[in-house]
Amino acid sequence: MSYQELFFADDISSDIEEAQVPVANNASNDLKAIKAMLGRLTSEVVSLTTEVASIKAKVCGEAFKPKEVVPMEPLKTLEELTSFEERIKDEKVFKSFVIELQSSGEKTFDKFIRSSWRLMISDDVARQCSWRGTEAKKCVRGMKITLGIRTAFKQKFALEDADFDRTTQKYFQYAQDRLSRSAKKMKSSS
Repeated sequence: MSYQELFFADDISSDIEEAQVPVANNASNDLKAIKAMLGRLTSEVVSLTTEVASIKAKVCGEAFKPKEVVPMEPLKTLEELTSFEERIKDEKVFKSFVIELQSSGEKTFDKFIRSSWRLMISDDVARQCSWRGTEAKKCVRGMKITLGIRTAFKQKFALEDADFDRTTQKYFQYAQDRLSRSAKKMKSSS
């Protein structure tokens, strides 16, 4: 098989299978055939690398759409949380909210839930809330924001509600601890 036949072959796998390195006493012929195969493989790798890069660009371009519903920074007061709740009562806005949450790159369900809550509300607001609510704390269990995060969670991970409930309960339960750690870090860095 000549150099040109090897280089311009359509299917790389057939090149490898059908390539018969000339068995001759002349080592230069063997070397030429190997170089030809190596050149063809190199061009295939370059082609595949370019294709992967273009696919990554398309995917990343879609993932970084500007957020329209999710706030740019976490909600800092209960009033902001109540106002946001009213906003996502509109079904179209709610659907956009769920889609934006799903664009998170988190790979595990518990990190996804925690990062979604962290994206939505500050630890100070989380400290003032709990899963079931008390006289002093707002109940998040029946809120529309909770439904949105749960919906995104179920669509992304297809797991049980109990997994979502347990992780969310812990997120609110340890909000005060996160605030205390943050305050200690601020004190020690000063």
